[in-house]
Amino acid sequence: MKRHALIKLSILSSILLFNSGCVFGLFEESPKLTKSPKVISPTSKITTPSFENIATECSDDINTVSACNKGKIKPTELKPKIVTSIGEIHKLKSFQGKPITIIERKNGYIFPQFKNKIIILEMFGKNCSHCIKEIPIMNSLRRKYGNKLEIIAIQVEGKMSPFQAKAFIRRHHIKYPVISGETATNLQYNVQNTYGWTGVLPFIMVIKDGVTEFSYRGEVSSRELNRDIKSII
Repeated sequence: MKRHALIKLSILSSILLFNSGCVFGLFEESPKLTKSPKVISPTSKITTPSFENIATECSDDINTVSACNKGKIKPTELKPKIVTSIGEIHKLKSFQGKPITIIERKNGYIFPQFKNKIIILEMFGKNCSHCIKEIPIMNSLRRKYGNKLEIIAIQVEGKMSPFQAKAFIRRHHIKYPVISGETATNLQYNVQNTYGWTGVLPFIMVIKDGVTEFSYRGEVSSRELNRDIKSII
């Protein structure tokens, strides 16, 4: 009887072990340890923003220095002067390689290289959105009036290397002389003292026969410029 009871107990234990699924674990391989996959971060390319990328960062507030307001020239920024009985002479050179002389008068400027021409003298900034909008207008005026008009632009908002300046001129198809503001600090100082320029850009003057006929602070329309030029041509 005892033997019969032991056989029953063995059979019952086998059935329970089978139903639990543990019996299969005796014949399975132990799970292999695997390494976690290595995470590789994508390479980030860092670029320095160019002046095109920040051309909208402007403020027209005269108390805020920005891309559209360079602030005033300080006396400490002035260079040695060349002064005559007429006024100071500014011997400058455009990025395109053309020498340009500008002679001060009490009520305007003389441009010996551009005799008998109406001159548009513009202070502009490479990052100034208002100034960028004026470039096509200036090109259009130059085409329209031909040899009756010349435009001279002085880039006064920050430094531009010759390489950057030439790239800027090509990009915007500028057809008139562009001068570095660093070489024309004395001229800027005279403009702010004579015409009340506060540094807001662009600042445009229309000059005929050495007399400043019109001046504009900030963005000006093609229609307004054409109207004023026609009135003195």
